[in-house]
Amino acid sequence: MKALVLFRSHYGNTKQIAEGIAKELGTQDIETIVQDLRRKLPDLNDIDVSLIGAPTRMARVNRKALRVLKRLRKKGFTKKPVAIFDTFGPIPKTPEEMEKAKKWLYPGAAGLMQKAAKTLGLNVYAETLRCEVLGMKGPLAENELEKAAAFTKKFISTIGKKP
Repeated sequence: MKALVLFRSHYGNTKQIAEGIAKELGTQDIETIVQDLRRKLPDLNDIDVSLIGAPTRMARVNRKALRVLKRLRKKGFTKKPVAIFDTFGPIPKTPEEMEKAKKWLYPGAAGLMQKAAKTLGLNVYAETLRCEVLGMKGPLAENELEKAAAFTKKFISTIGKKP
């Protein structure tokens, strides 16, 4: 099996998650290509599964992330599984602050990409991975790389099974 992990990262946090996903795929003997989604897509004929991630910034998703989803569809990657991930935060500490911040954090880049992927007819995994960033520029919250590994393991375990 061969996987493609695409990411867009501004401060390195989403890249860290992409690399963590690739590391977990490697433990399962899955050959993995990790690349910034701004680069040209590799030949998709050899790719069996894709994971795509971007940061949530100002309640939005990077346009390149949405464009790469369209390119996947255009290149016939509609039956192969796709999983979505993002980074977001910082998460406010008080309920009052959280109520005000919700509009900036949810559904986040992952929710927007997943909706777009479904609309495009991609075979998108039902769950998304959302990883918290502690400050506007990072670092990742504690255990987020472990959460990424667990998500990846669960996603890969569903390959070939009906949703």
